Amino acid sequence: MLVLCAALLLAQADAGVAATAAPSGVERRVKITIRAIAATNDPQAPVGTDPKLKPIAPQIESFGEQFRFRSYKLIDEHTFDLDWKNAAQVELPGSRSLQVTPRQLDADGRIKVHLELLGEHPAHSRKLHTDYAIQRGGTILVGGIRVDPNDPAAGKLLIAITQEMEK
Repeated sequence: MLVLCAALLLAQADAGVAATAAPSGVERRVKITIRAIAATNDPQAPVGTDPKLKPIAPQIESFGEQFRFRSYKLIDEHTFDLDWKNAAQVELPGSRSLQVTPRQLDADGRIKVHLELLGEHPAHSRKLHTDYAIQRGGTILVGGIRVDPNDPAAGKLLIAITQEMEK
């Protein structure tokens, strides 16, 4: 009888370990959406925010309070389901590219990501190399370079990086 109770306790302990191991396995992946946005004051551009940017409209509105652009248009959008420390790469206008690497999940729930913006092909000189923290479910906006390096009227390129909540 004592052996049977010990076996049951061990089975419960093993079940408890398995139950706690599964969520940590899920947390090794992170879902990130990268959006390339053209922000402009060109009078020919439609006023307002592209309806395709509705998921991040509050962040764009907040951004717009400091950097007053007349128009925000989605250029491209990609969603990645990444393992920690594995990079996603996105091609950007002007023969540039962006690499985003989720680095870690902090105790306060923020996701640390590493960003590398690479310049025009073929040289790919590094234009930005930095780390950011994104609140779970939050979005950061990074930008300031021209959408088209050869056309100042094309506006500024904003990059929105959103970390979606795990389900």
